[in-house]
Formats: sequence, structure tokens, C-alpha cells
Amino acid sequence: MPLACEHLNDPPADPAHAAPAAPPAGAPVLLEDEDLSILRLIAAGRRRIDIADVTFSSTTKIDTRRRRLCHVLAADNSEHLAALGTVYGLVTRNHLPGAPIAQPHVDEDDQEVLNLIVAGLSGSRIAARLQCDVDPVLTAIARLAFAFRADNRCQLAAHAVLVEAVTCHAVSPRFPSRPLSGLPPFLMTATGTGILLPTTPPQPSSESARRSPASSPAVRVPDPTESDRSTQKDAEPIPPELTTWVSNYIGHHPAWVLPNDVSGARSWRMSSPEGIIELRIPRTHGDLQREVSAHRHAINRLDAGLAPRLVGFDPRLRALLTREPRGERVDDTPDRGLHLRESVHEQAGQLLRTLHESTLGAGDRQAQAAANTLRYIDYIDRVLDRIDSPLLAVRRSVIRRRLAVLREALPKLPDGFCHGSFGFGAWRWQRPTRSLALTGFARSQMMAAVVDFARPSLLWTDRPALHESFTRGYGRPMDELEQLLLGDFALLAALDDLWHAIRLDAAEAPLHLADAVCAAVDRLPGQP
Repeated sequence: MPLACEHLNDPPADPAHAAPAAPPAGAPVLLEDEDLSILRLIAAGRRRIDIADVTFSSTTKIDTRRRRLCHVLAADNSEHLAALGTVYGLVTRNHLPGAPIAQPHVDEDDQEVLNLIVAGLSGSRIAARLQCDVDPVLTAIARLAFAFRADNRCQLAAHAVLVEAVTCHAVSPRFPSRPLSGLPPFLMTATGTGILLPTTPPQPSSESARRSPASSPAVRVPDPTESDRSTQKDAEPIPPELTTWVSNYIGHHPAWVLPNDVSGARSWRMSSPEGIIELRIPRTHGDLQREVSAHRHAINRLDAGLAPRLVGFDPRLRALLTREPRGERVDDTPDRGLHLRESVHEQAGQLLRTLHESTLGAGDRQAQAAANTLRYIDYIDRVLDRIDSPLLAVRRSVIRRRLAVLREALPKLPDGFCHGSFGFGAWRWQRPTRSLALTGFARSQMMAAVVDFARPSLLWTDRPALHESFTRGYGRPMDELEQLLLGDFALLAALDDLWHAIRLDAAEAPLHLADAVCAAVDRLPGQP
């Protein structure tokens, strides 16, 4: 009898036990929140009666949902389902707190048994495959369960995948023989109700190409970054392999290239009936993983329409597709503009507090924040040597002394899941609802919370009412150490913006920003 993972989702043979019909291979399948909850509880080793209690459902409903999950993911049983759910990234370390951190040592014989467990084979079937008695197999399973801190085979399968003790090919022969790290075999799209999971990566056919929206005029949507197009001299087309991937999600739409952002990512934008779609190619695979994690665990906590939403990603292409919030740029001229309204600063504080309270749920938040902020300070330290400005030449020693002060104070600063470039450039005003939205999350990660206060604080010195409005929206005042070091972090932000303008070869911006850096230095503690 072939394993379920060895065929392409054929219908169940027994109509009496058939789950609700799933779409054919290649069609998107929506896994709702309840499906995901049940899948994660199965991977955690919970019994069906316990799952029913936790989800306030009947055991009959749990069985029906489990059969549907097995059908959609091509799983033979609960053990196989737990392994597949972990391979696809639907079950993570957040859902398996008891999983080992490091990969345990497993000898060659036990590894064979482990490979067959994650493939969904029972003890008797493993014995038949290995042509041995059942007792040695059961003993090996007990050893593996102890090594991987598992209470049963479902937990064992999920833990083994999580610590990469098996390959994708071991879980299912449909997957290529390659490591698991960073390469989920399916493309997944987060939606408002769950996960949209194509059962196979869709490939455009000639027929679908003839029916694609490219053959009809695209519906134009007001572009909040229209001015970005005029700053790009030579439009770089989207590479063909990315064009195919993007069209699988949103169809064909005209695209324009954006200048590289502060993280070094290459970006394009497209206008679609659903809004502005941004395609990003982060500089490294690590940057891609960080941005996807930020979307899944933090950015999606902001209300729909007030922040970007993840449409899809593909680690093999190092590509990220997001739907940007609607809105117009917040004017940053010194004499007028939305950025001077107290209501705007209050909303900015509310959005930032929601983001700061988000968490990836893994490891020590304070340690992560200190490490990431230290990397940011070291980056600015390196940038300082590359900025050729007579105005900064006499101030470099002062700046470096303040950088040393910041390094010592990092462990004492409150942490938060930071935007990373929080300021007027990331604010979008939605006029119909008079609400503020955020964009530009390329640097989102755990950092010292004061990093995000830096750019708005440049206005607070002369306009204390804006600071009061921001504090009212944020929900807490800055502590004593944050207030003491706020000017230093404002200096880091000014240097960061100056270096970015120099790299973009902007005409007058470097002169203006260099003056801002000097003004920030002169306001530091101990300066005349």
C-alpha cells in the first residue's frame, strides 16, 4: 500500500470516512485558524479528547478536521501530519516549548527508524520495512523519544523536524533531498483567517496567461510614493523568474523600481485593484527570514489597513511580496504639514506601542534587543568613517565618546519589537478615515525601544505639545535613562539618514542632513 505522501492527494477510498473535499492539486487551500490550532496541538502530542476540550469542540469534529488536514497535506496519520506541519512552518518552536534546542546524537540504526517515523509508518510497518522484529523497533522509538524530549510519536516527529534531524525527503518522497533550513517546500500566504497553502507551487499555463489581467487595462490606484518613480533614472525590470512568481499571486501589472532602501533590498511596486503591491529582494537570506518573521509575529498585530500585509514569500528566490497600506506621504516641511499635528503624533504613539509589545516568543527579549541595538551602533560607527564632511570632522571624537556610552547602557534600556526606521518617512495619512498607517518595516526587529523615539524627537525640542501627544498615545512616559540617551539615538538616526542620502546620490539632501547631524551633536549632554 503506498504512503499518502507518495501520491498527489487522491480522494479517500472509503466514502464513509471521507473528509470534506479538498481542491485538486495546485489549487489554493485555506487552512483556517481552527485547522492550525488542531494541527499544532497534534504536533504537541495532545490526545484527541484533550484537543476537543481546548478547542471547545466535539471529538467527532476534531476527527473530521484531522482527516481534512491529512487529506490536504497528504499525511498518512497523526505522526506524519505533525512532521509535515513542522516542515511547512505551520508548527514552530513557539508551539513546541519542550523541544530540544540542539540536535541530539542518534546512531545509524535509530536514524533509520526516525526517518520512517516522520514518514508516518507505525512500529509494525517499520519492522516490516527493516525486516526485523517489532520489539527492537519499539525499543529504538523509546530511545528516540527520550533523546528528543517527546512523550509520544507525534511529538517525536515534530521535534525531529524542528531540530533538523531529518530531511524533507524523509518526511515525504515528493520533496527533493535537501536540508530543511529556510526552504519550506510550499509557498504560503498569510490571510485574515489563516494560511493559504497551494498544494503544489502553481505554474502559469499558456491558457492562464491568455486570461491574465495583463490583457486588459489595469485598474489604477493612487500611489502614495509616486514621487519615488521620478528619482530613479534607469528603470530595472523585474527578473523573469520573479515575474512568473509574482503573477501567480496578483496577475500581471506594470511595475516601477524603487531606490534601494536602508537595508540594501531591491524593490519594485505594482498598482493592482487590491492596492499597491511591493516586491522586495532582501540583501541576504537572513534579512528575508527576519522580515518574514516580523510580518508573521509582530506587524500583523497592527490593524488591517494600517500596516503592510504579507502576500507571499519564496526563500529560493529570496523574494517577499507585500500589500502596502493606502495613504499619502506625511509632509515633513518645517513650517506646515501633517507631521506637526498633535493627533498624528498621538496615533503614531498608539501604533508604536502595539508594535513594541509584539514578540517573537523565542529566547530572551532583553538579550535580543541589546545584541541587535549593538549591531546598529557598530554599523553607525563604521559609517562615520565613510562620511566625508568637513562639518563632521571636528565632531567625530565627540560622537565616538557618546557611542561608547551607549554600548555600556544597552542592557539597562527597555526593549521592544522596533520598527527600525520609525519617523515621518514611514508615516502615511489616510484622509477618508483620518488615520495614520505605517510602512517601511525593512529593519523591524527586537531593539531598545528608544531607537524608535529618535526621529520623532527631533521635533519635540521646540514643540513639547507633540511630545505630550505622542506619550499619551504610547501609554507610558520614557524612563530616566531613555530621556538621558534620547539625543544620542537621535544623532544615530541623523547619521543613518545622511549616509542613506549619500548612497542614493541625492542632490541637496546631504547638506541639509549634515546640518541636522551637527545640530544633534551640539545638543548632546556636555556640549557647550
